[in-house]
Amino acid sequence: MTTIEIVSQVENKLLGRKELTAKIGFSGPTPNRKDIRSTIGGKIGANPELMVLGEVRNEFGTTNLTVTAHIYDNVELMKKNELYHLMVRDGLAPKKEKKKKVKKVAAPKKQ
Repeated sequence: MTTIEIVSQVENKLLGRKELTAKIGFSGPTPNRKDIRSTIGGKIGANPELMVLGEVRNEFGTTNLTVTAHIYDNVELMKKNELYHLMVRDGLAPKKEKKKKVKKVAAPKKQ
């Protein structure tokens, strides 16, 4: 990743987080979410383990990303306020396993 531009950064004291929008320019393949979190964390001095990416949008035909991220003060606030599937997507929470459905065998008909 070569260029990072912080478009907006808002402090949300009620939820205990910073809400960030950034534009990232890159060369080569699109970076994965872990690389994006560590790059943004290095730029603003935040812990990537307390950062959840909400949206990563690639601009069509360019090598630019628009990223929205929430940076929390601590893990408890992150688990309380953030959507679970977003934390799973970023590797911050384990994926819940689905229960397998047991097919019921139909009883033979009485004649």
